[in-house]
Formats: sequence, C-alpha cells, structure tokens
Amino acid sequence: MTNPRIELSNPTAYATIRNHLIAIHDLLAAGATDLARLEILSHFYALVAQLGQAFTVPMAESDVSPNQNLTDTVMDYINQAYAEPISGTTLAERFHVSLTTLNQQFNANLQLSVNRYLRQVRLLNARRLLLETDRKIDYIATSCGFTNRKTLNRNFKAWKGLTPTDYRQTFAKYHKIDTSCL
Repeated sequence: MTNPRIELSNPTAYATIRNHLIAIHDLLAAGATDLARLEILSHFYALVAQLGQAFTVPMAESDVSPNQNLTDTVMDYINQAYAEPISGTTLAERFHVSLTTLNQQFNANLQLSVNRYLRQVRLLNARRLLLETDRKIDYIATSCGFTNRKTLNRNFKAWKGLTPTDYRQTFAKYHKIDTSCL
C-alpha cells in the first residue's frame, strides 16, 4: 500500500523508485552472487539518483546562523531517549535554549521542527519493532514514546497510509530477507 499524496506528487518518479526497490528485493531473494551484488548496487545508485532528481528541494535562505553542534547534540539525545516522555519544550529546557531557538536551529539544519524530528525517530523505531518483532501494538507504542496505541495509530497512518497492524501484515514478509551477504 502506498501513500496516495506522495504518489500523486510525482507519479513517474515514484514508479521508477518502486521498480528499483522491487528489483533489489527480488535480487536479494534470489541469493547473493558477485553479479547480483553489482546489480543491487546499480539499482540502489539509480534509486538515489532518482530521489535526488525528483524530490530534492532547495533550502530556503535563513536569517539564523546555524549551530550544528546544538542540533547534533539534541539529535543524539533524542535518538537515545525517544521512548521517554520528552517534547520540544522539555528538550529546550534541558539544553538551556528557548523552544523558538531550538526550532530555528532544527529548521536551519534539518528543515524539520524539533517535534517533527522526535516524531519521526519514534515512528522509525515503531516501524522497526513492527517488522522485527511480534510484540503487541500497545507495547510498541509505549516503548517508542507514544502515549498510547491510538496516538501511534494516528501518527503511523498519517506517515505510511496504513495502521501499524496493516503495515506489519503487508511488509513483514519483505523484512525477513537475509541481507548479511552484502
């Protein structure tokens, strides 16, 4: 299942990317040989090039002087503490800056607000647990920092176009391919 908003924004590029991903999946499923590794890499680089051509957005000029060190430090903390009840406000307090300053730095360096970055980290970890474990959705929600299953469902559906349960049923079979050969 795909997110219709993304697909409609650039259907040709989206189809090309999907075809490369399917080709990579099929090559991985067929087993690793030296030739297969080269074919996988060729599809991967073509996919990256397509992403760069079709979906790169130039950064807007900013009056903010970027503080990459602050952004990196906060990102490291979020990546470690995403399961805790943190928010942009608590992060700003922890790192002794205003929420406005923190958001300006995240926008200047990542083109994301701090809360959006936090939500994305939580969603990516929830996705990983959905595909790699058979844990219940309630457990995944709380272990990834969402207040409850309903909040995870709402955010996950907005992100992927599917509920966590539907996503697990649809994509778990693809995640079981052994990629250690690469």
